Amino acid sequence: MTQSNIYVVPSGVDRKETVATPDAAIEQIPFADFGKIQPGDEVTFTRIISAQDVEDFAKLSGDRNPLHINERFAARTHFQRRVVHGMLLASYVSALVGMRCPGPGALWSQQNFRWLSPAFIGDNVTIILKVLHKSTGARAVTIQVKATNQEGRLLMEGDGTVTALQEIETPKEIPITERVAFVSGGSRGIGAAIATALAEAGAAVVINYRTRVDVADEVSSVIRASGGRALALQADVTDGSSVSEAIRRAQDHFNHPVDLLINNAGSLPEPRAFAQTTWENVQALLDVHVRGAFYCCQAAIPGMMQQKSGRIVNIGSVFTRGTPPANWSSVLIAKSAMQAMTRCLATELGPHGIRVNMVLPGLVETESIAALPDRLIKVQAMQTPLRRLATPADVAAVVRALCTSMGDFVTGTEIPVCGGFQM
Repeated sequence: MTQSNIYVVPSGVDRKETVATPDAAIEQIPFADFGKIQPGDEVTFTRIISAQDVEDFAKLSGDRNPLHINERFAARTHFQRRVVHGMLLASYVSALVGMRCPGPGALWSQQNFRWLSPAFIGDNVTIILKVLHKSTGARAVTIQVKATNQEGRLLMEGDGTVTALQEIETPKEIPITERVAFVSGGSRGIGAAIATALAEAGAAVVINYRTRVDVADEVSSVIRASGGRALALQADVTDGSSVSEAIRRAQDHFNHPVDLLINNAGSLPEPRAFAQTTWENVQALLDVHVRGAFYCCQAAIPGMMQQKSGRIVNIGSVFTRGTPPANWSSVLIAKSAMQAMTRCLATELGPHGIRVNMVLPGLVETESIAALPDRLIKVQAMQTPLRRLATPADVAAVVRALCTSMGDFVTGTEIPVCGGFQM
């Protein structure tokens, strides 16, 4: 009768476990807990080897060497009897590795076995695995192997390295219907379109404004009239305390942290030759675009990190790529700084489940381009493969996608929304 037992002996603990894993429960088996394995841990396997074991192994491996399966042939050797396959003993080691040390999900990366004495049918074999070394970074353990028979004779010894794999996990993201969005500069133009699009997708939306409460309230009212959730909040994004207070009020109002942040606040300056540009002109745009985004991020990120999920979308400019228009140095310096901040935050916050991306519109049909020369606007449209400028809704559609499940595996990227003007 074939009999086998597996004993698990962690450091300082004496206990016995019998392996029993019904096929129906395979999907419920957790991967090995690598954190609990320590140098000095041991696992032990015992088995009385039967003729059927040898026959099964020969059938599986194709190794029908008569020394293992033919009594008359074996009797003509100095062993006088059938010798058990050496790799059958090694298979018991494999069972220990895959079931107990490290356990499910373990994989041999190196083996070094030496067979010192033969095992025979009827032998009671004991195999002991001992953890000699653990590498946390590589998730690997070095294991010592010893196999003895009922007389204590050493049959096999060796060592090897085993890697404990990690289960692939896809974290469940919070649906947009359970999120709160803060849209800076959300009362007009692109910002209003983004706020409306996110509300239509199911998010609660905060329409941030600096001075035009009437315009922000109108956007908020339209969203609520359509069945959405919206709140207009005043905050000067260049003032850190003002932004922090607005984020706090938004969280209190919706009883949920702000976990969608759209850094849209900004302005398009009157084109000015570099020679006539003052540092004050540049600083004014850095304050709105970069400082504003900086303060909004610092205020919103703690809530995102607490729930290990969030989206930040910065609104840039496609003119930071390729050849920029003349006389736009001030605004493109600011937008380029936002690009650097986007990449830095994407790298730093990715492990915390926070995606950070940038949307790069070309010229957009809003009141902000009214001061630009009409010829510039027409040339821009004619140089665009789609032969038109973007609308606020075009930009909002891409932002909405990044804030839904379509953006689950997108971070650190820049998406041009320019009809092919830049490719």
